[in-house]
Amino acid sequence: MNTFLSASQESLKEKYQAFAKSTIEPQAKALEEHKVSLKDFLKTIGKSGYCGITVPKEFGGQGGSFLDLILFVESACSYEPGLGMTLACHTAAIELIKKHGSETQKSRFLPLLATGEIVATVAFAEENAGTDWQAVETTAVSESGKFVLNGKKVWTVNAEIAGLMVVLARSGDKLSLLLVNLNPDAIFGGALSCSPDKARLGLRSCYLNDVELKGLKMAEDSLLGTDAQAIAMANYVTDVAKAVLSASCIGLTEAALKESVKHARDRKQFGVNIGQFQGIQWKLADISTELEGARLQTYRAAWSHDERPENFRRFSAMAKLFASKVAKVHSGEAMQVLGTFGISADSALERFYRDAKMTEICLGTSEAQKLVLVDELGI
Repeated sequence: MNTFLSASQESLKEKYQAFAKSTIEPQAKALEEHKVSLKDFLKTIGKSGYCGITVPKEFGGQGGSFLDLILFVESACSYEPGLGMTLACHTAAIELIKKHGSETQKSRFLPLLATGEIVATVAFAEENAGTDWQAVETTAVSESGKFVLNGKKVWTVNAEIAGLMVVLARSGDKLSLLLVNLNPDAIFGGALSCSPDKARLGLRSCYLNDVELKGLKMAEDSLLGTDAQAIAMANYVTDVAKAVLSASCIGLTEAALKESVKHARDRKQFGVNIGQFQGIQWKLADISTELEGARLQTYRAAWSHDERPENFRRFSAMAKLFASKVAKVHSGEAMQVLGTFGISADSALERFYRDAKMTEICLGTSEAQKLVLVDELGI
């Protein structure tokens, strides 16, 4: 098995890195502070084709592989990891529509998602239903040829800027998955209200909102599946999002390593560069080694999405579990190398350290990934 990128993939990665450096790096801090419109910024990314990397060409995308997408997210998140959360949920909706959407839904939504003209959100979590989807209380009731949605979703990524929402709801004693078009012309009554962006530890450039659905009436073709089919689709959506967030962790850790290596070369103490001290050297060696382990796990998950889909759930859980741990531990070790330079609010590492902890919790905690892996083992 060849674990190295091909020449064309390396070239593509260099292209992504150049775009990230020229377009994302200058705006990273402003994005985190919401001094730049994320919605407009996503349109900039979309105009370059990078919101629809995996969207088929006939629907306005690049027709790339899932690994191509992972390479882009890795590059982008080496400057702003919060974009990983935004793109994780946006991409999850794209992949859901590609795999399970009708031809009408594909032609209606994929071109707009590919250009960033509309942004997608995934509304699964509730106050009493995180990983436990059977506890979902939001309802979707069929009435007079329409679906009527009532309930409240929490910690919903992209909700404030979304034009399309994937909703997990309850229809009687069964779960339903719906693709809700938030265009006012597609809403036949009721309302959707969105809380302000939640104050939080990290990943601040993305929007995290609570959403309340009050008698929201949608066309019946919003329904994608019910019961076991809905659960399988919801699992797939979260697996895609986890794999993308794993790529964000890689980009974050790569940036932390570069910062700490540069500081180790430049910073002098006791008459020598601190990189000459074994204590510093071993930290950098550990970061480098575990970063590559996380990268291989994430690339394997991306490869399995296209080539071995029966393994994707397992590999995406492994990648999320390991890559988030590596990001959390080694952004801290990189900060230790920088000392007071790392804890300054002007330091990118200070931001990365806060972001890294969030990746162990968002889109399924590390403990939830272990439950997936135990289930995959048949225990």
